[in-house]
Amino acid sequence: MEAEKVEKKIDREKAKQRSLWLSALKLSTKEERLFELEVLLKGLDRFFNLENLPLNSEESPIRLNFVEELTIAGNGYARITELSRRFLEASERSFYQFRYYVETELLGDLARSRVIEQSLAQRNPEESLMLLYSYFLSLKNLCRELVKTKEVRYPLFFHLGCLTSRAIAQNRFFNPTRELEFLPEYDRVANRIVKNAVREVKDSDLKNMISVLILSFYRLLHYLSFVDEQSEDIEKLKQSLIIFALINSEARHLIRFLEFELKPKAEKKKDPLAERFTNLADGLGFQLSMELRKINHTELLSVAKQTELDLLRASVENSKGVLINFLEQSIVQMAQELTPEIKGEEIFPNFISRKQISLKLREDLAIFRALMDKFEEITETSISGASLNSYLSYLKLQKSYIQYLERFTAPFIRYSDLIEFRRYFGKIKALSVEDLHRMDKLEGFKMESKFFKIFLETTLSHINQRADLRDEPGIDEKQIREKLKIFVNRELERMKGAK
Repeated sequence: MEAEKVEKKIDREKAKQRSLWLSALKLSTKEERLFELEVLLKGLDRFFNLENLPLNSEESPIRLNFVEELTIAGNGYARITELSRRFLEASERSFYQFRYYVETELLGDLARSRVIEQSLAQRNPEESLMLLYSYFLSLKNLCRELVKTKEVRYPLFFHLGCLTSRAIAQNRFFNPTRELEFLPEYDRVANRIVKNAVREVKDSDLKNMISVLILSFYRLLHYLSFVDEQSEDIEKLKQSLIIFALINSEARHLIRFLEFELKPKAEKKKDPLAERFTNLADGLGFQLSMELRKINHTELLSVAKQTELDLLRASVENSKGVLINFLEQSIVQMAQELTPEIKGEEIFPNFISRKQISLKLREDLAIFRALMDKFEEITETSISGASLNSYLSYLKLQKSYIQYLERFTAPFIRYSDLIEFRRYFGKIKALSVEDLHRMDKLEGFKMESKFFKIFLETTLSHINQRADLRDEPGIDEKQIREKLKIFVNRELERMKGAK
């Protein structure tokens, strides 16, 4: 108990030193840059845990080549080195490069050992930064040489992860992996409406639990701000896997908090609000696990090996979109549980309600079904309609509409349905116009389309039964036909122009 008190006192003193250092720092956006540094440190600590990576679960890790993952880690090391350098320069510690050179090149063995030992004392944040810079510069250079071998097996990947974790754990002032605590520098709820709603909770224990939950969701949103889905740089897009690894890790902690801490404590309180929040927390925990499965098993699966910029960007963009949508919906739900009249747009300017998402999803899938219905009618009711040219046009139109669905609609499809959508999309994208000149391929295309249309109709039926569409009128078939007509005419014109 006494040791714990001493440790807490030391932690308070370190926090005070760090706060004074940060406030004195002459660097624009210093809080955000410090947060990025700590996000990358935590992300790299979690990146080497295979549970946090979007890998094919059917393959044994021993058989995998981790050279792409190591390249991503190397880029993370480089960014940490760059951020550390900026902070050292802003701290007017510009001698850091000379010191690193002296330590590694000029000193004899005994003198070097003494200098390194002194640096490990980390008496202030600048010395901790210097140590961080030295460690991660070495890790970056080591990583750069290792990837040249073109083959990195799991034991090497694992042990490099151990070195990374130790480099972070040994840092006195910049070790964000110690515990999941909230820091006032960057863990805050800026929205006044949400803050006021939480303040109105009378029970202090319940208020604390709700605050932790809302802050946790805001923190995950903040992490996602470091994912640049519009980047033209393939390596930078792949580097977002470090952020997604961190989100995977902390989301699991959050799910455990919901199940084993918030739920038991809330159930003990004879309070209607506590009961409602218990039910909401149950649902949010399950939904979060499903959204993570969706991005890890579909969108981000094997993305580390992706070499096509557009496909890579689409995967990162969709994954970020899925999580932002879920997190914003969750925060709005929690706020509305406290104050029902709150509107989503008052919290997030670009908020899209669950009802709007369901309506868009229903409309987009209804247009796809109408496309299938139309071509079934054309090809099965007349001899001229059953020509090869009709099927070639049908394939091209499907490919084009699937491209639209993957970009704008797939993020809103539930994981259990998305697996079948991805399977069918993959088959259609793999078919070429030349393939349909072969009878077996043509017949396969017909059968696949027929079976998928049945699945599509079932999915639409389930969407119609959603609670948020209960008071909405059914699908406007006339409007769907009009939108299909616009799509088909536009695509046929585009095809003519491409010839």
